[in-house]
Amino acid sequence: MHRRALLISSLSLLFTTSPALAGGAPKKKGGGPGFTQFPMMSVFTRGNGHRHGTLSLDMGLYSNDAKMVDRIKLYMPRLKDAYVRRLQAYAGGLTASSLVDADYLAGQLQTVTDQVLGKSGAKVLMGSILLN
Repeated sequence: MHRRALLISSLSLLFTTSPALAGGAPKKKGGGPGFTQFPMMSVFTRGNGHRHGTLSLDMGLYSNDAKMVDRIKLYMPRLKDAYVRRLQAYAGGLTASSLVDADYLAGQLQTVTDQVLGKSGAKVLMGSILLN
């Protein structure tokens, strides 16, 4: 009985003192201070028969310039919208057995990034591309 009480009190102490576990400030994903992570974006593709597929992309932007990093965070909703529109246009021609051209996709997303931000200086970094 005493062991159970000791275990419960030590676990409660652990969860209240650890800021990451207690829900404190969200931990930044890797990449350094110049990296801005975007949430995974998914768009529809043509599937087999009457089913549809999905193209999912995990990506972020990197810049050495602190003003550009602030600009990226300010324009994040517009960037996400532009990325999803460009991804959907690309994914419209894909099927479940297609191969994704990562170099072409990176070039398209870089072009969109430069257009939305109004200048170059942010580099598109893609993490994973999933076609299902």
